[in-house]
Amino acid sequence: MNVAPNDPEHPSQKLHPADQDKPMRPKVGRVRGAFQLGTSNIERIGVGRWHWSDSYHWMLTLTWPRFFGLIALAYFVINLIFAAAFYLAPGSIANARAGSLADVVFFSIETLATVGYGYMHPDTTYGHVVASTEILIGMVAMAGFTGLLFARFSRPTSRIMFSDLAVVTNFNGVPTLMLRAGNERSNLILEASVRAALVRRETTREGQLFTRFYDLKLERQQTGVFALSWTIMHAIDESSPLYGKSREDLHNEGATLAVAVSGTDDTLNDFVHARQSYAAEHIYFNHHFVDILSDKKENNTRVLDFGKFHDIVPDGSGAGEMPGAAIAHPG
Repeated sequence: MNVAPNDPEHPSQKLHPADQDKPMRPKVGRVRGAFQLGTSNIERIGVGRWHWSDSYHWMLTLTWPRFFGLIALAYFVINLIFAAAFYLAPGSIANARAGSLADVVFFSIETLATVGYGYMHPDTTYGHVVASTEILIGMVAMAGFTGLLFARFSRPTSRIMFSDLAVVTNFNGVPTLMLRAGNERSNLILEASVRAALVRRETTREGQLFTRFYDLKLERQQTGVFALSWTIMHAIDESSPLYGKSREDLHNEGATLAVAVSGTDDTLNDFVHARQSYAAEHIYFNHHFVDILSDKKENNTRVLDFGKFHDIVPDGSGAGEMPGAAIAHPG
């Protein structure tokens, strides 16, 4: 069982910071067909019917196993259809054994690939028409799947990682929301920018339930070069939608923190982006992140330890020391 550090629901659990178990949360984009915020999946229903122009987008977003499975299925179905067309017309293929399904299937495969070994060949007008049609379809299919394969490989992607948890701790005397982003590749993301928003459900004066997005003012929203790690910070002052809120308040409101990072990959020279979301149970009050950059220089080199990227420890403050918070997660 996963137990949060010093969780009020498990008061008997007193864990050493190094042994504290962290809650698991789904990664963004793991649930297909649904938009994910925190631990909630928003599924679209009632939308318009599928349109043929969506096929290209759909095939680009398939996982690699499903994409190759689709190619194999199309290859099998096309060959089977044309093999059946040859089989239903005995004598349409020269040197094919009468009633041999294997011969017509292998001839269909050779025709689709435009190999043409020469031993078996169309022997009637019907056979030539079917073979010509299969060759045309084979050429179009080859071009189409080659283009899709190139498009999938050439899509600009990022390896921007986000911390599993967000924390709220004092920074220069001000309670501050913090989370981490890191570039897992050994390249640069130029002109990187970050946006963060608090999403929660509110009831209007008219009694209507409404989803509101509150943009959070960040200490630094842009950086010229994003190479290693980036601590994203939001000061919780009186203008912040998080002011006076505790972890319990955020949970009761169904609040979610949504974060997006974007920039230009200097290797691909193209736009890349990544996003993540945090539910209330992923935001820890009175904790701070473990430092991952060593101060000690060895051979004039500092060490950035991504193995501690997600680690948090209590900051030593009490629940009543968080300005504006009625209840803070005990540290």
